[in-house]
Amino acid sequence: MIKQYFKDNCISIRQWAKKHDLSERTTYMVINGEVLGEKNHATSRKVFEALLSEGIIKELPSALKSEREESKAS
Repeated sequence: MIKQYFKDNCISIRQWAKKHDLSERTTYMVINGEVLGEKNHATSRKVFEALLSEGIIKELPSALKSEREESKAS
């Protein structure tokens, strides 16, 4: 789904990652569905948060969402 969004809107993944100061390798892995956000890694979290901020995804993956809510509570 994410990959199709980039393809349909002619967005260069490399340029998008650079624009958001993200790891290019991790960005490709997230967009291609190789990293699903099941484990909380700082680099993949940044990619998912950038996708969320641009409205490309509607919500963070559940593993990332639950930790975000915990950090807000403390």
